[in-house]
Amino acid sequence: MDLQVVQDSEENNEAQAVRKRNHLDPSGEIIEPLVEYSGVTKSFGDLEIIKGIDLQMHAGEKLAFIGPSGSGKTTLGRMLMTLERPTSGIVTIDGEQIWQMKDKRGKWKAANETHLRAMREKVGMVFQHFNLFPHLSVERNVTLALTSVLNLSRDEAHERAEWMLKKVGLLDKLHNYPSQLSGGQKQRVAIARALVMRPKVVVFDEVTSALDPELVGEVLAVIKEIAKEGETAMMLITHEMDFAREVADRVIFGAEGLIVEEGTPEEIFDRPQSERLRTFLNRL
Repeated sequence: MDLQVVQDSEENNEAQAVRKRNHLDPSGEIIEPLVEYSGVTKSFGDLEIIKGIDLQMHAGEKLAFIGPSGSGKTTLGRMLMTLERPTSGIVTIDGEQIWQMKDKRGKWKAANETHLRAMREKVGMVFQHFNLFPHLSVERNVTLALTSVLNLSRDEAHERAEWMLKKVGLLDKLHNYPSQLSGGQKQRVAIARALVMRPKVVVFDEVTSALDPELVGEVLAVIKEIAKEGETAMMLITHEMDFAREVADRVIFGAEGLIVEEGTPEEIFDRPQSERLRTFLNRL
C-alpha cells in the first residue's frame, strides 16, 4: 500500500477519534447529549445520597459507573428509568425533561403519567435480580412489553423476540419458564427483554452481583458483544473493574454522592488523579 495512503488513513482515523472524544459531528459542530443531569440532588429524609451531579452522556456512548456502595450510582440509573424522582435539578433524555413538562400555556409543571411513560420507552433497565415474571415463558417475558406498550402484533413481537434471544444465546429456551433457567440464563433473558424494545439507552445495574461466580462470565460476554455493535448507549453500574476497562468509553468514579473523577478507562485505572480513587482501586 502506498505510504501516503497509509498516512492519510491514519490521519482520518485520528481525526475521527478526536471528534468522538469531543462529541463533534463531521462538520465540527457539537453533538447534543442524549442524557443530561444538571444540578441533580437526591435525599431520603435527612440522608443526601446525591449532592449535585452534572453529567452528560451521548448517543452510543458506553459509560461505566464505579465506586463504593452507597455512592448514588444506582439512584442515578433509577432516575433515568423514572423509578426515583430527583429532589432537585433536571434530568433530560433526547432534549426532553423527564420529570417536568409544559402545559398548554407553556408553563412548566410536574410530568404526568403519559409523559413519564413516553420517557420510559426510551430507556431500558436490567436489574440485579432479573425481575422476570415466573408464570410466563421466556418468550412472553420478552414479548409482553412489545405487545402491551409498543402495540406490536403477536407475530411481530415473536419475530423480534426470536432475533434477540438468538443474540443472547437463548433461542433454545424460548418456551422454558424462569424456574427452569440458571441465574446467568435468567439475566440474559432480562437483557434480551430490555434490548428488544430498542431503547436509546440501557441501564445495567450491577447485573452480575446476584450471580454465582462461575455464571458471571457468560453474562458479561453477552454485554460485551452488544456493546461492540455501538448502537445503544449504555450506563454500566458495576464493580467489575476489568469489564469496565474493556467495555467503557468513559468511566465515572463516584463517592459520597459526588463525581470525584472521570476519564477514559486508561486515565481512571492507570493514572488516577485523586487520593480517593487511588484508595478505592488499591482496596480491590
